[in-house]
Amino acid sequence: MSKDRIILAVDLDNTLIKTDMIFIGLKSLFSKKPYLFPKLLLLLIFKGKTYAKKFLHDNTIFSIADIPFNKSVINFIKTNKQHYESTILISGSYYEYVNAIADHLKIFDLKVGTTLHKNMISMNKVVFIREKFDNASFDYIGDSVKDVPIWLHARKAYVVNPEKIKNKLKGIDYIPIL
Repeated sequence: MSKDRIILAVDLDNTLIKTDMIFIGLKSLFSKKPYLFPKLLLLLIFKGKTYAKKFLHDNTIFSIADIPFNKSVINFIKTNKQHYESTILISGSYYEYVNAIADHLKIFDLKVGTTLHKNMISMNKVVFIREKFDNASFDYIGDSVKDVPIWLHARKAYVVNPEKIKNKLKGIDYIPIL
């Protein structure tokens, strides 16, 4: 493993954006197609989270312009991009949401989200990064307790608004991004 091979991996929900794509999808579903909510629940119960995420995406109407982006994270990526071999947007959100946001921002080399076959959360992110980049070191920007297992494997842990999870960050040497 070369020290020069370092990846910057960035979470989407409540990290790159100041909301969650599931929240945006649910809000859209409730306001535009509330009759589909029972179907969403049945999919979640009988098929699982990945099918529910796809269904929510397929029935969501949203505009990129309405998404509140985290300017501190975007500025961090733009300022530090040259220090990384690759920058990747990696999220548990459905991959089509991830693609749309990454394509809009044009600051990522790679974009990865949840598909029907893989929920891109927690250790699935670590496995993906290690496999895709031949065990290169990576830095990770995230925001939640669900990111703790990822930070434990990261070279550097960047935490958005660490105050809300400070008690879960014990033993993790992290750098706050406010």
